[in-house]
Amino acid sequence: MAKSRVTINQHALDQIGKQAVREFAQSMQPVLDSLHRQLAGQPVERIKPQLAQAWRAKAGKALTEPELTTWATTISQGARIVMKTD
Repeated sequence: MAKSRVTINQHALDQIGKQAVREFAQSMQPVLDSLHRQLAGQPVERIKPQLAQAWRAKAGKALTEPELTTWATTISQGARIVMKTD
């Protein structure tokens, strides 16, 4: 039986990964902006459950606790979270 040879184009895989990250950021930014408009200036403890729910619904997994607290604090302080893909 002949063996098959598979060649993986690493550059193509990297490009696919980068595109997936860009698309996720583009889909998540409106959600974060909406949370900012609704909750800026509110207490962190009020923001965290809504941020956690929105992230889980869109990303399919939870934010880590440190990220959740940091992002909720950012929104509480009135700052906008901007998803960057660099």
